Amino acid sequence: MHATSYRSLLTAALPVAHALQAYTGQNTCPWNTLSSTYEQYMCPPLDLINTLDEVQSRERSRQRDDTSDQERNIWSTSPDCFGEYCVYTNDGFGRGISLITTAQNHDRIKQIQLPPMLSRPDNEKARIVEIPGKGRGLIATRAIRRGERIMAARPALLVHREAFMELPLEDIYSLMDMAVNSLPKPRKESYLAQAGTMGGHKITDILFTNSFQVALGDQDGFHYGNFPDVSILNHDCRPNLAFFVDKNLTHYTHAVRDIKLGEELTISYLDGLQVRSARQERTRSSLGFSCGCSHCSLPKEESEASDNRLLTISQLEKGLSDFNGKAPSLTMIEEYVALYRKERLEYKMAEAYTFAALNYNLIGKAGMAKKYARLSVDATLLESGHDAADVAQMKILADSPKSHWSWNMRPHR
Repeated sequence: MHATSYRSLLTAALPVAHALQAYTGQNTCPWNTLSSTYEQYMCPPLDLINTLDEVQSRERSRQRDDTSDQERNIWSTSPDCFGEYCVYTNDGFGRGISLITTAQNHDRIKQIQLPPMLSRPDNEKARIVEIPGKGRGLIATRAIRRGERIMAARPALLVHREAFMELPLEDIYSLMDMAVNSLPKPRKESYLAQAGTMGGHKITDILFTNSFQVALGDQDGFHYGNFPDVSILNHDCRPNLAFFVDKNLTHYTHAVRDIKLGEELTISYLDGLQVRSARQERTRSSLGFSCGCSHCSLPKEESEASDNRLLTISQLEKGLSDFNGKAPSLTMIEEYVALYRKERLEYKMAEAYTFAALNYNLIGKAGMAKKYARLSVDATLLESGHDAADVAQMKILADSPKSHWSWNMRPHR
């Protein structure tokens, strides 16, 4: 993973886990797509896994208690704290984790019940190679089907976002050193083996180059999480993998389309609904590299056509989310979904399917509402996991469109 002063990065630099925080890009609206009432929709001015059924069953099994993990749920606290921020370490949490956080957030994490097994990428499915212009990356060693899990990983380091705002840099560096040096030796080595792109304090550089935003509940719970296994995945504006971080701090990646032998496995570090110039500016100013993915490298005419499609998606979405406005036409809904597909936004299709299902239900088209609700569930399991509110709400709509709150609210004329 690539990434450029530390404080300037705090506002924009890090990938955002879909399940934990909405994108705030120029073409998206930061609200919860599925609410229990329509008012809440308004925008203001490595385990091997072969089927989506297994995704659902595995996600449910995460809730089961594992006695051995409970016995190893032993935390140590560093004697030196700065303000309210201390270092907490647990050798038995995954392969070892250190936290730089408050006592309240540490108490939250202590309550997490870990599933017994997680998976890293294996040679049966993928291997690490040198990729020209990118450094190390992961390529498929066989054909991979849509829905297969690539890896599930736990963080080695979790750092409270506000610590960077409230503490002097020398105190941050001291906490970072204590945190990483407290990890079990193999875990420490895996952390330090990651690349940094900004220079300066190495451990902090690695964090900002290879991190995801993770939330632990309320506003005080925002942290930067480093997952060494995941850092091998490079960026692509049209990736073949989707990721999410669940409430147990586990980072999951799944294939969102069929992947060919030898193809690189990628995730997106940014909002793919942004036009090319915005994506390029984001990667240069916040992530420390210039994106050279196939979509950013399109010829000028094709790139402009892509930008136009993305702007049309944004315009259509405004209309589809305006529940006080004119009822959408069938053509409008189908064009919206078709543009997502044309743009190869496979890792974000749940959003399009959810909007389509809701709008078909709003105009009283039960059959089409059920179709897109099922597609939404299928995609959301890969993009956000079983615990996402979208899954439960779309299952309700798919099972009984007429009993859903949105039924026939804007009858089609």
